Amino acid sequence: MAKSATQKQLGPNDLIASHFTLTGTPAPAPPRFSFAQRVAAAAAAGFEGLGFFTGHWEDGLTAAQMRRIADDHGIVVAEIEWLTDWWCDGERGRNSRAAEQRMYEAAAALGARHLSIAAVAHGEHPDPHAVAESFAALCERADEHDLLVGIEFFPGSQTRDAAAAWDIARWAGDNGGVLVDSWHYFRGAANPAHLRAIPAHRIVAVQFDDADREMVGTLYEDTTLRRRLPGEGSFDLVGFIRLLDEIGVQAPLSVEILSPEQQSLPVQEAARRAHDTSRAVIARARET
Repeated sequence: MAKSATQKQLGPNDLIASHFTLTGTPAPAPPRFSFAQRVAAAAAAGFEGLGFFTGHWEDGLTAAQMRRIADDHGIVVAEIEWLTDWWCDGERGRNSRAAEQRMYEAAAALGARHLSIAAVAHGEHPDPHAVAESFAALCERADEHDLLVGIEFFPGSQTRDAAAAWDIARWAGDNGGVLVDSWHYFRGAANPAHLRAIPAHRIVAVQFDDADREMVGTLYEDTTLRRRLPGEGSFDLVGFIRLLDEIGVQAPLSVEILSPEQQSLPVQEAARRAHDTSRAVIARARET
């Protein structure tokens, strides 16, 4: 796949403000801050990129207008999410393909780098070969749009860890791979060998966040309500960054914080805190 200029300009030293970090509302509720406000806040905080969830398209705002807003602030709308049911047949599969097409249209207009897609839900598909074939077909379609695709594992799902995600992604073309979220990694297997087994260029995206040592409630509640800013929780994020660097991962970090505390902040402060805490952890990991 011939990479676009947008893809080339984002690497492991760059930070993306993931969509839900700056919405000011619980996921998946619509944002209380406009796209323009989120872009301006991300740029002022020092982010290089922004994430966008196509389910939150603002009324009256075209993709071309969004691109101009982002370009005016020097921000790349790099990460497009969220696709689920991509492994399904029937009506669910048709709805997923329609959503996928909308993601391609948004990505083309906005100059996106990658698509984020969901883990296979627990017990959803008994045939791992069929799932791998569905993922490979999705990646082939995405390659026509010059996009990377990352499957995001989740410890409570059928795609429970990085090894399970790689078992699916390995059969796809080089534009398909694994999205590694630090919350999913540390709340799950947290096995460095799983990440080392994946070729560096097939870890196509990384999401960055922290959490308390003890989980409260369900996995879903913990991941959507209790994420912490990097360095303000219990995860060994310094070791996590060093592991990714050792492997040679070149993907940018997408900071994804979902919590009532983050959502209550003014968008400028939410962006600044997410950026500055992430930069501090990265600096500690890479200090010589």
